[in-house]
Amino acid sequence: MSFYGSRRDRWLDSDTHWERLMRNGVAAPRQPQPVHDTMPRPAPDFANLRKAHPANHLLPASLRWLTSIPDEVRPKALMTGHARIVNLLALHWNDHDACAAYFADLAVDRRGNREGFPAAVQADLRTLQHYFLHLTPFVAHRSAIRR
Repeated sequence: MSFYGSRRDRWLDSDTHWERLMRNGVAAPRQPQPVHDTMPRPAPDFANLRKAHPANHLLPASLRWLTSIPDEVRPKALMTGHARIVNLLALHWNDHDACAAYFADLAVDRRGNREGFPAAVQADLRTLQHYFLHLTPFVAHRSAIRR
């Protein structure tokens, strides 16, 4: 028998608080356990749920980007109705390939169920895309990468 084990046993036996806890624990009535339903349930369909909702307000980086472009190009109708698109344009603006792909994605309905943008928003997108393509031509962008 261990020297420490025997002391510990004696210490617990003489502890009145420990004795009270043991009596209450043993004497306490046991609560009935809930019966769990064992029938299999169909798995929820998460295919049509979005992972997260995009921010539908202008972010500080988007506001800085908007002030950096000329006033006649600034997409006012797009800012008021579709702030999430402005946020993504501001994010991709300095990456020519990503921004061009995003403009193309906005112009083409790949899902087949989009309603389309109002005329003012379409005009804003066309003006902004034209400005983007003349600001950073694709050929100049590719030649800068190869250097």
